[in-house]
Amino acid sequence: MSAGHDEAENLFAEAMGKVRRMPEPDKVPAKKRPPRARDVTGLRSRAAVVVPETATAALQETDQPWWLVADGVSRERLKRLTGGRPPVSRTFDLHGMTRDAALDALVEGFSMAISEGARALCVIHGRGLHSPDGNPVLKQAVYHWLREGPFAGHVLAAVPQPGSGGGACLVLLRRTGS
Repeated sequence: MSAGHDEAENLFAEAMGKVRRMPEPDKVPAKKRPPRARDVTGLRSRAAVVVPETATAALQETDQPWWLVADGVSRERLKRLTGGRPPVSRTFDLHGMTRDAALDALVEGFSMAISEGARALCVIHGRGLHSPDGNPVLKQAVYHWLREGPFAGHVLAAVPQPGSGGGACLVLLRRTGS
């Protein structure tokens, strides 16, 4: 070992020499962090958090279950979305999360996606087959959040992802002025 390494160890030992274990009653238990959505499309960027706009067009439920569409979005546009145009930029898998943890993950994920100029996202919420009373807790929470949550002004449409059996939705985002 080098002399510099020994000197660093001695400095560390000297600095830590006055550290003592805290008495049990003074300890503060660490809070368990909720799990994050797994972004399966690649590494997350360190983009700044986007402050959401005020909703400019309210999403409306349609005659088809689990479809949310803003005024002015054509059926042709929805058909292109379900056909993969624009391509999905990010996919968020919320399986195994509590309702609150999933919604927190959506806030973080949508903020990053919008700051990057994403146009289409996929949110895997599951079908709710293991939910109490058969109610799809995450699915209902996700659609409610898309319609009335902090990023509702960015969402143009949300439709079930083809082939997912109702366990995932495609979200079309409003173009951002970059």
